[in-house]
Amino acid sequence: MKYTYSKLVKDNEKKVEKAELEVHAVKWMFFNSDFFCGYSHLNDEASQEVIDKFNHMIDLYINEKIPPQYILNKTFFFNYPMYVDEGCFIPRPETEQLVEETIYRIDEMFDVDAHKQIADVCCGSGAIGITLKKEIENCSVFMCDVSEDAVNITKKNASNLDADVVVECGDFITPILEKRLKFDVLLCNPPYIKNDEVLNTMVVDHEPNIALFGGVDGLDFYRIIFKHFDEIINDHGFMGFEFGYDQKELLEEINFYQLRNRIISQLKEKLIETITEELHTNCFKSVQVLRRHVPYGYTEECETHALVDKTEVIETIKDVLDREIIECEE
Repeated sequence: MKYTYSKLVKDNEKKVEKAELEVHAVKWMFFNSDFFCGYSHLNDEASQEVIDKFNHMIDLYINEKIPPQYILNKTFFFNYPMYVDEGCFIPRPETEQLVEETIYRIDEMFDVDAHKQIADVCCGSGAIGITLKKEIENCSVFMCDVSEDAVNITKKNASNLDADVVVECGDFITPILEKRLKFDVLLCNPPYIKNDEVLNTMVVDHEPNIALFGGVDGLDFYRIIFKHFDEIINDHGFMGFEFGYDQKELLEEINFYQLRNRIISQLKEKLIETITEELHTNCFKSVQVLRRHVPYGYTEECETHALVDKTEVIETIKDVLDREIIECEE
């Protein structure tokens, strides 16, 4: 009886099931391998060369717990084939959801003809930035990663997919800050796993740990990037991230205080500008201006200075708002 490709796949599925690994990985590897013969030939007799190659792949998966994507040096993202090896994190389906949602938002927020500046930070394989370059009209894409291996993989994928992107090596957002770049859209899939979290052996032993762990609570990188929001994001722009299923509440808290701090700072600048323009008649006018512009809870303190020089009024408002910012940061 001939040994068919179909029988080869089924036999290896049994081996993987016995090893308590993902059975669907067997078909994925076979159908995406270079020697896949096509569905219409599954009942043809398998060549010894293919049998040996495929059995070796399954042995690597079962015995050495190597992810199938690394065994084939291949994965798919938005149906684009991406080269991957142990120098980069394997893109996950949830990252495709992030990119899909980003595309929808770009369509809603920006004119089709408007040129969009896009960044992909911690780019890894380059899946996010390259996909956006392929899917979004009129855009420039800047990508960076701290790992030279990841940067080289991104460049390889960009070349393979004919994606004209800029790729640089640097620590997190340092390349962006050093070049004083600003973007309409910034996406980032940073390391966000807690340092003490226990992960699957296949992940820890083979995927780059530098792409996994993000501090005690996993949110170190978010704190850094939120702090620099105004420096790297254009007006009306936005950021998009992945984060853990149990991190939403804490991340919203971090984001709230960072944005609140930013809004108060912007409010202070606007207040000083507006009040300076209006304080030009008399002290009574000064009190009216303060009542109209100073946030609730601070009007009384500022009004006590209404009979002094208007420069002192402005300095008092600065002091009050500075205290609010300090309280916010604490």
